[in-house]
This record gives sequence, structure tokens and C-alpha cells, in this order.
Amino acid sequence: MSESILAITGPTSGIGLGTVKALVTTFDRILLLARNLEKAAYLKKELLELNPDLKVDIIKCDLSELDSVRQAANTIKDQFDHIDCLINNAGIFLTSRKESVDGYELTMATNYLGPFLLTHELLPLVMNSERKQIVVVSSGAYKFAPMKRPFFKPKRFSSIACYGRSKLGTLYLAQELHEQYSRKGLKTTAVHPGVVSTNLGKNNVSHTLGELVFKLLDPFFLTVDEGSQSVISAVLQPDKYAGVYSEEGKVAAVKRYGSDFKMRREFIDATLEELSLQEL
Repeated sequence: MSESILAITGPTSGIGLGTVKALVTTFDRILLLARNLEKAAYLKKELLELNPDLKVDIIKCDLSELDSVRQAANTIKDQFDHIDCLINNAGIFLTSRKESVDGYELTMATNYLGPFLLTHELLPLVMNSERKQIVVVSSGAYKFAPMKRPFFKPKRFSSIACYGRSKLGTLYLAQELHEQYSRKGLKTTAVHPGVVSTNLGKNNVSHTLGELVFKLLDPFFLTVDEGSQSVISAVLQPDKYAGVYSEEGKVAAVKRYGSDFKMRREFIDATLEELSLQEL
């Protein structure tokens, strides 16, 4: 039996940090796909203290930059022939408009385009594993706004709408993966773990905007441990959560924009075209 490998984005803080610490004895090796290498090195030390037998690799990956994603994927493919579980966890929430180096709205670039490309590049390795599992960290925020063209370079910026659409995109990604690959053994789930306030850039929010944003998001706020638990449960129970969307560990019906198949098809096709890909 080959060693079991977990790959996770955004592992150095928030939900990702809580998740990876809880899984130190579940996998033989953990690949930390991180933007901040200093934080990743510190995390590696922590993980090895928790499980000295664990193998930990740090992979430089800035999800907002497509070239960084490609380089990270190539590094992994050069060293490994399989990944048992991929957790697309990293995400951001912005309160002012910013663009990625590739010219996309930064929230959509980081939360959706980067993870989509990474998933595409690593999917063959996942399918070559015994476990064949992908966990997509989405959000109940997918209900905040319908998907709208132009998808990746919106004419107007709204913190809540851009975040919601990026998370709607991750939900579409999970749905598409399930439809296309579940018959081949892939177990995909979309998880709404609850919003951990420290992950939302609270320190960068103006008082007025902060009052509005956090009032709207308050029902979703959880502690890091609470938020991590739903992701951990999904990883540990792949059959239970395969092909479904869950909110805080409970299987939930997808509502509103998340069940718009026509828009999902249009959005996924637009993503493939934008990234010059033939298929997911």
C-alpha cells in the first residue's frame, strides 16, 4: 500500500490550520500549499511535534497568481504520482477592489480561479490514488448574489457580492467534479464550515463597512475549532459526504443560485475558456 497523501491550501491560519492539525495521524504525508513560506515552516515544525512520523512538504503556492499555481502543481507532479485527498481551503474576503497580477478581480482569482486550475492540474494524481477525495471549502455566502457576467472582471465591486459569487463558483466546481468523475470513484464534497471572523480581514475594514459586513455575516461566525470540524468530518467520512453540500457538518439542500444548472454550465465553460483548458 502506498503512502497516503493530503494536499491542502491555506493551511497556516484559520480553518485550514485547525484542519491540518487534526489530520496529522490520518495521513502519512501532508503537502502544505502556502503563500507564506515562513508561516508554513513554523507549521511544519508544529505538525512534526504532534506526529514525528509524519512527512511534511512545503509547496509555494499563491492562488491569486495562475503561474504560481501552475508551478506548484508541476512541483507536486514531479515528486508524487498520487494525492489521496485534496482540500481546497484557502480564501479571502476583500473590502475594496483589487486586481490579481493576471488582471482578475482578486476575490474571484484567489477563491475560485486559482483553486479551479489547481484542481484541474492535480486531478490525475487524485484519481490515481486509493482514496480519490476532494473537499471544496465553499460557503453559505453562495446565496448572497447570482452569478453575473463579466464573471472574472466585474464592472462594479461589491465586497459581499464578489465574495458570494466566488463561493458560488466553488460550489459549482464541486458539483461539476461529482457529476463528471463520481462514476470513476471520485468522492467530492462542498463544505460550508461557517465563517471564522479572523479570516475575513477584519483589521482592514473601515468601521462603517465593517458594521454592515459583519452584521450580515454574523449568523455564520464560528470559532476556528468549530469551523474546522466540518471539514475534518468530510475528510474522515468520504462516503457520507460524497456528492453533497454540507453546512457545519450537516448535509443541506442547495438553494437559490446553487441549483441553477444552466448558469453553472455557462460559468464552468467560461472558466475553461478563460484558463485555456479543454475540460475539467
